[in-house]
Amino acid sequence: MLAELNKLAVILMEDAMNIEQIIQNINAGISVLMDKESNNLRRGLNELNISTHLAFYLKPYFSDYDVDPEYNGDIDKPNDRKALHIAKNRILEIGRKTNMKDNYKLSPDIIIHKRTTNANNLVIIEVKKDIHPQCDKDYDLIKLEHLTIDYSGNHYNYRLGVAIVFGTKENTGNYEITFFQNGTETQQNKLI
Repeated sequence: MLAELNKLAVILMEDAMNIEQIIQNINAGISVLMDKESNNLRRGLNELNISTHLAFYLKPYFSDYDVDPEYNGDIDKPNDRKALHIAKNRILEIGRKTNMKDNYKLSPDIIIHKRTTNANNLVIIEVKKDIHPQCDKDYDLIKLEHLTIDYSGNHYNYRLGVAIVFGTKENTGNYEITFFQNGTETQQNKLI
């Protein structure tokens, strides 16, 4: 009975926030970041600085969820650590080295979720600065593709994956957003 109630609670929470609301909330958090942290972006400070501030500014917009920067916990794994199986050819396509098991440890920049379950993973956000190498940006896109679909044992199934590339130095104030849903890069107006 308790397990059934927990499943129902998860379903109700998922339905409580639609994709349009999620995107509005993410955009609102980005606006606050741009307003309050433009000096850090202009100086080109560390990506961790930017993503941690963004997580902080997103919290009020996702008050029913946990908003965690650099969260690597996985309640469903024996070692309680996130890891992702990525096909070797996808890694080679972007010029990165593969590992023996095609299994990659993860610490996503920001996740919006419930810490006690993988059944309610709402949003995963990867942040990069415009000055990062393209292969690093591409690796984030591959991770988001895999984290938004049940693929080869990956069980995270985030409702929305978001890659944000922030402009730094003379490009401060500019940013690009790429969305992923169901393992596919998706234009904002086609998200469901």
